[in-house]
Amino acid sequence: MSTRSSITEMRLLGRAVRLLFSREDPDRAHALARELAGTTAAQDSSEDPVRSWEQQLQLDRGLGRARRLQRMVHSPAWRSHEEAEGGRRPSPGHAADFLFAAVMNLAHQMPLSDEAHIFRLWYLAARATSPPENARRLFGNLQNVPEHQQLAAGARLLAAITTGQPSGAASHPRLSPQRPLTNHTVGESG
Repeated sequence: MSTRSSITEMRLLGRAVRLLFSREDPDRAHALARELAGTTAAQDSSEDPVRSWEQQLQLDRGLGRARRLQRMVHSPAWRSHEEAEGGRRPSPGHAADFLFAAVMNLAHQMPLSDEAHIFRLWYLAARATSPPENARRLFGNLQNVPEHQQLAAGARLLAAITTGQPSGAASHPRLSPQRPLTNHTVGESG
């Protein structure tokens, strides 16, 4: 994959992450995630793509589905348009799995964008049995949190990064400035 197409894929990945976290158009997020998982995969590689992951991620039991999907999208038999969803609405979890495969495909080709990096840490906080310290620090343990709250946590951090506000500040109104303190002491009237 050329550097130019990698940059394009990274931009599309950022768009897909924003779509997934916003929950505005889950069908579009899922379709874009599936497409990215396939187009970012090295089609000519005969090696196991998971071997390029950090050792901890290769062994984490919570990431078994992600490892299977990563191997599947690298398979010559992968055809994203042929895999029917059976008419049911795709789960945001499935879109997240495809996006994780795309992130892991791009991670070794170029530096990750802010959206891709946040998504990777979010995914690990939500799926890994032993998430890395930076994922736990940013998101806590998302494994037992309902899916809509997991997505909201990702959206909050992404909004905080793009607006430059601390992660909690994006969802809270700013406090009005305090009045200047006066020289009055307790018990004085004035």
